[in-house]
Amino acid sequence: MNHHSAAAEHTTGIEDVAISMATRVGLLLSGVAIQSILAYALLPAGRGEFAVCILFASLTGVLLTPGAEAGTQYFLMAKKMTVSQAVAVSLFVCVVAALIASVLSIPLISSELVFFAKADATSFHIALVLVPLTTFSNALRHQVAALLRFRRLAVFSLVQTSATGLTLVLVVMAFRFGVRGALISVCVGNIVMIVACIRDLKRNAGLGWRLPDQADILQVLRYGMKYHVARLGGGLDARIGVLLLSLMAERVEIGLFAVASGLMSRLLVISNAVFIPLLPRASARDDGRPALVAFCARVTLWVTGAAVAVVLVLSRPIIQVLFSSEFLPIIPLIRIVAPGILAYAGASILTAYFRARNRPGICSWAVGIGLACNVVIVPVLYPFLAVEAAAWGMVVGLLIRSAFLGSAFSTSNRVRLRALLIPMAEDLRIVVRMTRMVILRFRARASTDG
Repeated sequence: MNHHSAAAEHTTGIEDVAISMATRVGLLLSGVAIQSILAYALLPAGRGEFAVCILFASLTGVLLTPGAEAGTQYFLMAKKMTVSQAVAVSLFVCVVAALIASVLSIPLISSELVFFAKADATSFHIALVLVPLTTFSNALRHQVAALLRFRRLAVFSLVQTSATGLTLVLVVMAFRFGVRGALISVCVGNIVMIVACIRDLKRNAGLGWRLPDQADILQVLRYGMKYHVARLGGGLDARIGVLLLSLMAERVEIGLFAVASGLMSRLLVISNAVFIPLLPRASARDDGRPALVAFCARVTLWVTGAAVAVVLVLSRPIIQVLFSSEFLPIIPLIRIVAPGILAYAGASILTAYFRARNRPGICSWAVGIGLACNVVIVPVLYPFLAVEAAAWGMVVGLLIRSAFLGSAFSTSNRVRLRALLIPMAEDLRIVVRMTRMVILRFRARASTDG
C-alpha cells in the first residue's frame, strides 16, 4: 500500500485553506486566552521572565535542529522519503540537539551572564526540557501537513492549545506556580501534540519504528542548513527584540515588548493558514506555481491589512480587557510594529515558492538581512527610545525582509512587484467563487455524513 497517498485526506486546496483558516482562528482565540491568563497572573515582570525562558528554549531548539522540520517535510512531500524515515530522522536530530543543549546550557544557567539573570535557574531548567519537546512536536506537525492531513492537524492543534490552557489555569491560577507553572503547561501541550501525531501516523500513514539511515540524516541536514537561517529567523521574528532587551532592559520592559510583539504576530494567522496548504501544492509542480503563489500573497496582504486596521483602532479596549491596564504602555509599540507585520504577511507566502523549488537559501538570505538590521538598530536606539527601540528594530527588519523576498520572486518570474501588492479585478470574483464552493462542498459532506 502507498501509505503516503492513503494518508492524504481527499479535500480540495480551497477546502484545505478553509480548514486551515478555521483552525488558525481557533488557535488565535485560544492563544489570546492563554496570553491573557499569563498577563493577569504574571504581570509585566513575570511575563518578561516567561518570555526570556521561552526564547531560550525555542532559540536553542531551532539552532541545534537543522532540517528536523523543513527538511523532513520537503523530502516527505517530494516522496523521496517514507513517513517512517522522516520521523526517525527528526527524532534522532531532536534527541541529539537536546543532549548538546544540556551539555552547553547547564553550566551557563548557573553563571552570572546577564541573560540568565532574568529568571531563576529552575525556570531555565524547565525550559531546557522544552527543547526536545517543542522541536519534535513541530517536526511531527510538519510531517502531518506534508501528507495533506489538515483536518487531523486542525484537531490536534486545538487539543494542544486546550491542554496548555487547562494546565495553565490549574498550575498558575489555582496553585500559584507562577513562571514555572506556565512553562510546565507548555511542556504538557507539546506532549499531547506528540502523542496525537504519532498515533495518527501509525494508524493512517504506515509509521513504523526504525533507526535512521546515515544517508537520510545527511540529506536532511544538507537541506536544513540551506534553510537554517530562515528557520532561525522564523523563531526569532517576534523574539529578537526580547533577546536584545534581555541584555539591556529590565523585566518589565521585556514583558511589555513580548506582549506587544506577540499580539501583533498573532495577525499572521491569515498568512499561516494560507501557507500551510499552499506549500505541498506548490511542491507538486516543478515551477512552484508562481501565479497561484502571487494570488495568495495579494489576498493575504489585504485581508491582513483589514485585521491590522481593526486592532489599531480598538487597541485600547482590546489591551485593557485582554491584558489589563498594566499593559497599556504597549499601544505605541503595536502602532510602530504594524507596517512590518502587514508587509511580512504578504511576503511570507512567497517562501512557499522558494521552498517548493528547492531554493530555501533565498529565504535564509531574506531572514539574515532582516535580522542583521534588527540587531544593529535596537542597541543604537535603545539609549534614546528605551523599549520602543525594539519595536523600530522589528518593523525595519520585517520591511527589509519582505522587500528582499518580493524582489527575488519578481526577478525569478519576470513579474512586476505590483502583481504582489495591488489586487487584480479577477481576485475578488475568485475569492467569492471559492467561498461558495467551500460552503457547498461542506454542506454536501455534512449531509453525506449525516
